[in-house]
Amino acid sequence: MSVSLLISLMGFTQKIAPNKVPAPVKASFAKKFPAAIDALYEMSNKNYRVICNDKGVGTAVNYSPNGRWLQTETNISESELPKAVIASFAKHFAGFNISEVTKTERSDKPLFYTINMQKNRQVYITQFSFKGDVLKKLLLKK
Repeated sequence: MSVSLLISLMGFTQKIAPNKVPAPVKASFAKKFPAAIDALYEMSNKNYRVICNDKGVGTAVNYSPNGRWLQTETNISESELPKAVIASFAKHFAGFNISEVTKTERSDKPLFYTINMQKNRQVYITQFSFKGDVLKKLLLKK
């Protein structure tokens, strides 16, 4: 799942067996994503990540050990981006091709979008606010 690759780049993760996941994490996940299938569990920085398929969409959800929801990253299509993000991308990254888009909802920050893009040998991961502001730009390959 491509979203797990993106998430794995952000920090060390360790796959764990479902029976090692605390009950509050499993309960919170089941309540928030009752239709999810193919769940894989990871641990990162003392928090738990569940990577799954939710209604046909690649999704990664982070929880604290006590089951408090922290973040959800959802794969979306380019057409699902807000108009302001599309306009900002066109203005700041002319000629780049989009390879992946995720929407990130967090408990402690506003919603943002991450676009993986490439132009020739340049590969960037860039975060945009809902309003189209460039929040972060990371060059992966030049």
